[in-house]
Amino acid sequence: MLQVQKIWHRDAYRIGIFFGFDEGLMQRAKQCGALWSRTHRCWYLDYHADSYRKIKEVFPDHQVVKNPEDKTPTPAPGLKNSHDTASIVVMPQVNNALPLPGAAEHNPPQAGEKVGAGAGYLSTTGKYWIVKVPFNEAISKAMTSTKGVYWNKSKKAYMVFRSIVMKTRVEAILGQPGLLPADYYTGDEVAATLGEIIVEPCPADKSRMMVRLPNISAVIQTVKRFAGSRYSKANQCYLLPATPDMMENLSELGKNSGMTVEKRLPERYLHKRYAPNLKQVKLERAVENLQRMTPADGNVYMNAMTDCMLAMNMSDNTIRAYGHAMLTFLRSKDFMNPESLSQKEVIRHLGGMMKQGLSASTAHTLINALQFYYRNVLGFEYYELKLPRPKNEKKLPLVLSEQECIDIFSVIGFPKHKILIMLAYGTGIRVGELVQLRWADVFFDEHKIHIKSGKGKKDRIVMLPYSVVAALQSYRSLNNKSEWVFAGQYKGEPYSASSVRQVMKRAVEAVGLEKKATPHTLRHCFATHLLEAGTDLRFIQALLGHSSIKTTTIYTHLTKKGTERIISPLDRLADEVKRKRDDSKKH
Repeated sequence: MLQVQKIWHRDAYRIGIFFGFDEGLMQRAKQCGALWSRTHRCWYLDYHADSYRKIKEVFPDHQVVKNPEDKTPTPAPGLKNSHDTASIVVMPQVNNALPLPGAAEHNPPQAGEKVGAGAGYLSTTGKYWIVKVPFNEAISKAMTSTKGVYWNKSKKAYMVFRSIVMKTRVEAILGQPGLLPADYYTGDEVAATLGEIIVEPCPADKSRMMVRLPNISAVIQTVKRFAGSRYSKANQCYLLPATPDMMENLSELGKNSGMTVEKRLPERYLHKRYAPNLKQVKLERAVENLQRMTPADGNVYMNAMTDCMLAMNMSDNTIRAYGHAMLTFLRSKDFMNPESLSQKEVIRHLGGMMKQGLSASTAHTLINALQFYYRNVLGFEYYELKLPRPKNEKKLPLVLSEQECIDIFSVIGFPKHKILIMLAYGTGIRVGELVQLRWADVFFDEHKIHIKSGKGKKDRIVMLPYSVVAALQSYRSLNNKSEWVFAGQYKGEPYSASSVRQVMKRAVEAVGLEKKATPHTLRHCFATHLLEAGTDLRFIQALLGHSSIKTTTIYTHLTKKGTERIISPLDRLADEVKRKRDDSKKH
């Protein structure tokens, strides 16, 4: 049953529309102009009589919630069980009492009212209290700046460490003494208070195991990041590859989280051959993300496109880029059949995109996606959709000086991170290629590294810097159990690209650079510094893996070679004026 309720959101009263996940209801909510609130987990409109009239037109069978304490929706006549109604949780709000607009006027909170009004303690999870707080900018800044408090995105609530100090501070911020219970964390809680991880065989797929988790956000987020992890709505659990390494990772997770792991698998159920292929995992995630974002009206078009891209062995990045571009286009046309759209309609959409200030590269991606769809999905082999190609912006990449690179290396203390960043600069490889390096790809005797299936599915050979060989061999002697040069947090997984970016970000901040340098910046530094040292442009092209020399020539605009001898005419004039002034003083 869809429910309508008065809420306080973004410094004003709104009309909240609550219902469970339903694509049809979502589309109808958008039609009446409703927006999504991540804070309240509902759709909302401005608190106005016209808004309520729209809701009554679009949702004639809605239920008005007048008592915020009554969280159980009343089933409509004819519904047999709770599964026939959309499940919602109505959170306590500031003065949620109705009537809705048209029955009475509303008033904003009066001066002197508690800034934390409406905040509520939800439950205790492990070391933390879970506290729900309506949006307030001042409270949000105070809470997030308090050590021992962090925002949990999935729960839409604050996690507060269970100590008497944090209880006092948080209650003072919210202006509500006695809000939190006195069940302080002592470190002696038994595993039963947190729950347990249950591992069972998967009847539908012997290569996977079903993992049931307690409702603890940190544990769930960790399992989501495991390679090959998938959530099964039918079984209400996560499906993981049935490998010894994955079982070891779950045991480690349970140990670190203070939980027990109950293994209900038959003997010899786990096997190494079930280990997921990294390429397969990336492709599955790309396709699943697109399917999740596509409403029912567009499934037939998106599924046909992703099937075709998979059959043509396209990369996960290409599938993601083309899929997102096509989804944006389909949304703008209310998911009409693309085959029925004229060329003028497509061009009009492209013009609308550029009017919004989008980059030329985004428009190019859309054009390529449309060309792919018409030629490969619809089968119009000789069909050419003549679209105007936007002119590319000629942007120069950011480059650090050699001294700035040295400064970045010097502030990184952890050996693994230092070798990681130094290799990114010393080889010029992309961050995705860096984390995918295996020890079998590093040839120490030849001082070479074999990059396999780089961008464009191309292999190439790059240099292994002499200065890092000793450190890399020493690092290998301490980490010789993994096939990956840079192993991830959990067994059998490589280091993540996002972790490399975080390492670089912390190093740049420690140095105090104003430049926003990333690991890819080091690739630009590699090429520019080689060019300044007199390396031929063709060799640099081969090391970077560029298909066209035109891509590599951009570094000629960044190098200092030759340009340092050029003097600005303004400097010449200034020198001339200074010379004449000095001559006049002498005479």
